Amino acid sequence: MKSVEERLKELPQMADSTGLQADEQLKRKILQSAREQEKKSAGAWNAKRLIPVLCALVVVLGAATATLPSLMAPSSPQPTNHPLIDTLAAGGDLPQGEKLALDVPPGSITIRAAKNPSFRSIWAPASGGNFPLIGVNGRYYRMLTNPTSISESLLGEALGTVDQFTSEPALAGKSGVCSNTVHQGETVYAVRGMKDAMAAARVNGTLRVFQRVSYGDSALVGGEGLSATLQANRVVALEISGIGAINDSAKARELMNVLFNNASFLRAGSGETNQSLLIQLESGLVLQMAVNGERLMACGTWACPEFFEAFEEALQ
Repeated sequence: MKSVEERLKELPQMADSTGLQADEQLKRKILQSAREQEKKSAGAWNAKRLIPVLCALVVVLGAATATLPSLMAPSSPQPTNHPLIDTLAAGGDLPQGEKLALDVPPGSITIRAAKNPSFRSIWAPASGGNFPLIGVNGRYYRMLTNPTSISESLLGEALGTVDQFTSEPALAGKSGVCSNTVHQGETVYAVRGMKDAMAAARVNGTLRVFQRVSYGDSALVGGEGLSATLQANRVVALEISGIGAINDSAKARELMNVLFNNASFLRAGSGETNQSLLIQLESGLVLQMAVNGERLMACGTWACPEFFEAFEEALQ
């Protein structure tokens, strides 16, 4: 019969033959197993006797790794059906539950009082590198997903007809009317009461509304300020996702005045985040600005810490 010492010397070979890797990871597994066994059998003599044997096994395997370089080689990554980090490509399909949670109901958004409203975006998503837009003499408008259609009673003056229908609006120049969504020959209108802040046109037979945004290096035209790109004078409610909602129209208008009077223009470009400011108007239309820290983005990027301070005070 072989002695205990002889059997312990054979452990590395036994581990190798069974597919085990005599490395630090195996040591940790053995020690963890010993601890678990000790907890399950606390007070039992057989568990107490098992620990010294396992510890001896760890020592022997530790010595084996020092003498057998082949056992020290890093093991190849094992295939798995479950990714370590869940990812979702931008613009990709959402899981059904999340998609339902983010869908904007048809008709109009109703801003309700909520402690921490979830993120809602009403800008139509980009496709092929460009979002659905209309360009009118250097001013650009992005299509909104809400409302899904508007009444002709909201139409203002005609701004022109689409003379360039192109998938690359950046190459169309800043004169005339171009679009990658509204077909050539369709009339583009201003929205009543919104001046240069909104436009409307028929998309596949349906009258859709577009909001003024920046595009490429274009944002403000001439001496425009923030109020010219929003024209949000008849505000009835405001909502900042993750912060709260203001449903008092007088307070909402007061906050918009704080924004208009204190916002500082930073750059023509803008961006989108997972936080937004929704601005609901008396007409039922809703405007949106992306929020990032104390910056707001739509037609350019604007800094206004005073607005966020006043907003949080109004919630108290």
